[in-house]
Amino acid sequence: MKILKSTFLVFAFLLSFCDLFSQDSPPEIQVDGNQIYCPGIQVPIVTSVSISDPDPTDTTLDEIFIQISEGYASGQDLLSLTGSNPNVSSTWNVSAGLLTLIGPATFAEFEAAIENVVFETTDTDYAQDRQFSINLGNANYLPSTGHYYFYVADVGITWTEARDAAAAQDYFGLQGYLATITTEEESQLAGEQTSGTGWIGASDAETEGTWKWVTGPEAGTTFWQGTSTGAPVDGEYSSWNTGEPNNAGDEDYAHITAPNVGILGSWNDLAVTGDLNPSSDYHPQGYIVEFGGLPNEPVINLSAYSTMVMPRISSQEITACGSVEETLVVSSSTGDAQWFETSTSIDVINTGLTYDVTLTETTTFWVLPVVPGCANNSTRYPIMVTVNPLPEVSNITINQCEDEVMDGISFFNLNEYNDVIVSGSLNNIVVDYFKDEEMFIPIDDENYVNENNYQTIYALVTNTETNCSATAEVTLVVNTNSGNSVNLSFCDSLEETGIINFDLSSVDEQILENETGGIEVLGYYETYNQALLQQNPLGSTYTNTTPYHQTIFARLEQDGSCYSILEVNLTVEELPSLMDDETVYYCTNTFPETISLYGGIVDDVPNNFYYEWSTGETTINIEVNEPGTYSVVVTKPFGCSNERTITVLPSSTATFEMIEVTDISENNTITVLVSGEGDYTYSLDDEFGVYQTSNVFENVNSGIHTVFVKDIKSDCGIVSELVSVLGFPKFFTPNGDDENDTWEISGFSAEFPVTASVQIFDRYGTLLTVLNGNNTAWDGYFNGELMPSSDYWFIAKLLDGRTFKGHFSLKR
Repeated sequence: MKILKSTFLVFAFLLSFCDLFSQDSPPEIQVDGNQIYCPGIQVPIVTSVSISDPDPTDTTLDEIFIQISEGYASGQDLLSLTGSNPNVSSTWNVSAGLLTLIGPATFAEFEAAIENVVFETTDTDYAQDRQFSINLGNANYLPSTGHYYFYVADVGITWTEARDAAAAQDYFGLQGYLATITTEEESQLAGEQTSGTGWIGASDAETEGTWKWVTGPEAGTTFWQGTSTGAPVDGEYSSWNTGEPNNAGDEDYAHITAPNVGILGSWNDLAVTGDLNPSSDYHPQGYIVEFGGLPNEPVINLSAYSTMVMPRISSQEITACGSVEETLVVSSSTGDAQWFETSTSIDVINTGLTYDVTLTETTTFWVLPVVPGCANNSTRYPIMVTVNPLPEVSNITINQCEDEVMDGISFFNLNEYNDVIVSGSLNNIVVDYFKDEEMFIPIDDENYVNENNYQTIYALVTNTETNCSATAEVTLVVNTNSGNSVNLSFCDSLEETGIINFDLSSVDEQILENETGGIEVLGYYETYNQALLQQNPLGSTYTNTTPYHQTIFARLEQDGSCYSILEVNLTVEELPSLMDDETVYYCTNTFPETISLYGGIVDDVPNNFYYEWSTGETTINIEVNEPGTYSVVVTKPFGCSNERTITVLPSSTATFEMIEVTDISENNTITVLVSGEGDYTYSLDDEFGVYQTSNVFENVNSGIHTVFVKDIKSDCGIVSELVSVLGFPKFFTPNGDDENDTWEISGFSAEFPVTASVQIFDRYGTLLTVLNGNNTAWDGYFNGELMPSSDYWFIAKLLDGRTFKGHFSLKR
């Protein structure tokens, strides 16, 4: 559709319009003349015309309008008034395709003038015939609908006002309504030729996005759903401009766009008032009224029409396959045609609408529509016949191996032979197989069971691009060759799962060793049937799915056909069963004593296994006396090997580095610091007691103690050390009962002479005695007399330089 270019009827003054409507009975017109156009010359639009009026006194008219109402090629088509036409002149409106005959003149004078109107065109591509509407009134008439159309100019009118104004108009008994444009022809006449920027009868005010015709006989018909990205409903016609409808501001009413906006004659949606700016392209300029199609309307013949048949040829796409005889069929608008070899050749090679011809290659013929009485200046139309080659095929014989029952019947995977039947690429090629060459009943081409040996079936090879087919014969033969099975074994992996990767290519030589020349291994398959049908072939490396023992199948071929199918027995050899890798410890303090390392056989030691140690020794056990990593490879006789690693780590008894003592305190502690390569635990005063992992002893009583340190990594031994923890009692009772009769510092002995001297004083500072290595305890006497119950003080000087002061009580 294209936007309106000009305004055909502008009703600024509607007096004559109203007078025309007030007539009780309009004049009538009838015409004859479906002409065939002869290119290059002027051809009358009618052969005869008759104008009459029910009122015998009405014999004149002021104007008659002749319009190319359908098929108009603007700027190329032309209507002209020729000959002598007293009292009748003419004007031509190129945008509307409208010739106006201007009187006043009698009916007879107008009849003669209409017969003198001729059509000519510079158009050479006749896509449509031309329809000429001849109108005694000033409305546009469209032959395909039988309706009349007015454009009413009314600047600024709203859609609602336009709807009501259109419905109030009457055209010789036909009620008006805002135009409903439902065909391409209506759109061209109302939009392009009858230039009218204005309202039409469509709206989505009821439901946003649901566009309906709300006027005329189509009222209530939905024709579009959505915005500009929406779609037609049930194939209904629409002619929206680019990007329309867009509902830009609650726009619910359809409007034919201005000539300079987008596609000529197309529509956009506007608000009910349109754009209120008078200079805007979207300010309403008027509306289009349509008459006809409503119920109970009178029949009027105010308009008539004739058709100018435009000479043209049409044909469906013509294709053929191979060298065949074809009947070529064309359609000519003139009813006859001539055939030529080229676009300019003179010799006619065929006449008529059919042509029987044998073709071997793609050929173009040039066909001319024949116009009786015309010099045949019309356009020749190229008719190309595409001849596609047949697929190249070959008859073949398929030799298949016997299935597991020796009866001459087997399974065939026919698809595996498509590339043998078809010469060249298989792109765009489909191969179907049939038992009967005449009755194309398809068979299972992936798993077909022959009916007898030496059976012939047929392959239909079709090129899907050209739809050309060729047939090949396929002979099915079952042979009965058999062969011995072969064995393939590999050692298990170190994971010892019985699942490994087999190199199947290594068995090819073993299979072919006893076969004659010309035989090859096509591939390996998990099942016999897969090998038979060549389905799911295995790669050159295959991982068995059944642990330790599995049988697969090898397909042997000769000259492209199955020769035999052999069993291939896969075996995963078990490795020697060894103990797990382990770590042992060597007590370095026992060097050069040795420890024994074992080869690691789990079961009874077989005499025929081979051992190879990393030390070079080959016995089942070896002796070592130093830390290190030792590995042994154990091999079965003529079989598989396994490896075990023994790590020897050092250990030893502890070496005392330091013993820290915190004594004469509320919490006496002993902290033992040792060195060595073992893991050590600690015990206090009990070699066979409970050992602790901590090297710190807390809340230790004063006195002489023994610390024991044991190696637990490899039980390399226990070492011990004496420890003195100093302390003093808080009181003593020198009463001769042998309990607490003396006072002395604990941990002080001849073995641990840690104290240089201890001075004891009474409360008055009198030195009562001095304790040392020769005098280790005080019995409570001074100068031969027992001292009274009281508190006494002491000063202890240690050999390590420390000095302690304290007091204690003497109790009776």
